[in-house]
Amino acid sequence: MGDWLIPLTVLLVGLLVWEIISKGRRWVFSLIIFFSVCVLFTINIATDVAIQTMDTEVWSGEIVDWKHDEEWDEWHPPVTTCTSDSKGNQSCTTTPGYWEHHYAENYIKTSDNGWIYVNKLPDGRKMDDSYPNKTEELKKYWKKGTPTASTHLYSNKVQASYSIFKHEDIDLEDFKDLPDYPDNIESKLYIKRIVGNVPNKKESIKTLDNWNTKLNKMIPDPDNKDKMKSWKQVNIIFVNVGENKPQEYGFALQDKWEGGNKNDFVVSFSMNKNGKINWVYPFSWSEVEILKLEVKDYMMGLDNVKDFKPIVNHVSKQVEEKYVRKEFKDFNYLHVDLSTVGTFFLWFFVVIGLVVRGFKRDSWGDIKYGL
Repeated sequence: MGDWLIPLTVLLVGLLVWEIISKGRRWVFSLIIFFSVCVLFTINIATDVAIQTMDTEVWSGEIVDWKHDEEWDEWHPPVTTCTSDSKGNQSCTTTPGYWEHHYAENYIKTSDNGWIYVNKLPDGRKMDDSYPNKTEELKKYWKKGTPTASTHLYSNKVQASYSIFKHEDIDLEDFKDLPDYPDNIESKLYIKRIVGNVPNKKESIKTLDNWNTKLNKMIPDPDNKDKMKSWKQVNIIFVNVGENKPQEYGFALQDKWEGGNKNDFVVSFSMNKNGKINWVYPFSWSEVEILKLEVKDYMMGLDNVKDFKPIVNHVSKQVEEKYVRKEFKDFNYLHVDLSTVGTFFLWFFVVIGLVVRGFKRDSWGDIKYGL
């Protein structure tokens, strides 16, 4: 509330002072200025809060449909334009007709992101008018049920207020080699959600993709008849922060990623070249703490990991059994302070409002003191 109350009070007092000086001769103009600035305040605050709380989360789905539109040629007929001068003489010009070529277009539909335009085959070859020539040919390269992923915007108040959740004894300046959040989309359809080195990483990523898709399959929404919703609404991520890293790296990763997104279940750990896991630190906004403990106990009980794929399977089954996503509306109590830029604009509007009230223009456009 204090973000806007003080500058608004200053504006109101300033306008009242102007009215006392001018003996109330321009009170209507002062009201117009006051309400105009109030509108600007509202727009500024709403925009600033939206920018601070805007975040992206990863959804998982699968390929469900394909569409191929063949190339075609469109004829644009000649267009004649005529004009007349002041004497009534008419002159005409004609733009010749021409053919416009429309290239073939190909689309893949996913359950998490709808229709997606594609112009390259999975092996990198560029598609053109010569190939593919029908929808059935697309199906050869993008199999039905293939796991997909996409990013989506949502409002995250925690992001703007994370300082109250962060670890007090962690300074991110001491952990500059931490990885970035995995939300880079490859080939418009895929996101790798195993970060760092693990044995048999390629197959492990495929396995995790399948699990994320399974756990986010669409099911009937019990609270909304005739509507569907994602089942577990979870995004599982594994992060090996590196060899012989202290457990503080897990806490630091949580702070760098600001606790993760609302649907994330992140398993951070440190594993040596010989497959020995030094520590495990799962984090998530989910309040099912027993799940985090069981994942930690399971992974810490492993010796000399040779293949990460069984770990992906086991942890995913644990998530399937016990994960419950936290409703982010529970964080609506958090207050989002205006940013420095947002506060600057509040005061800027106040100054402009008072300056405009202090001057007026006569019929000739000259600026005069506005009493």
